[in-house]
Amino acid sequence: MVLLLVVLLIGGCANRQLSQEGYKIASISDPSKCEFIKNVYYEARAATIGYYAQLNTEKAGGDSYKILNVSSERAAGFNIQMVNIEVYKCNK
Repeated sequence: MVLLLVVLLIGGCANRQLSQEGYKIASISDPSKCEFIKNVYYEARAATIGYYAQLNTEKAGGDSYKILNVSSERAAGFNIQMVNIEVYKCNK
């Protein structure tokens, strides 16, 4: 049982690293010259919103993102940010 839990924890933490190109992903304000890829929802701590925006954008195949909204909720004593972004491909 403990081994199964360890495997699940390790698997849940996998693929949470940005590539070298992933660190170049940036927020945009005007996506009019970009190709829309998809909307993404994720939850993060306030300090990691940008990192997870980059990570989700990279996973979706984009190179830019636009934050649509961020709302906050307290769960289990922690403040959780619920984030909606749009993923774009701007550099072709």
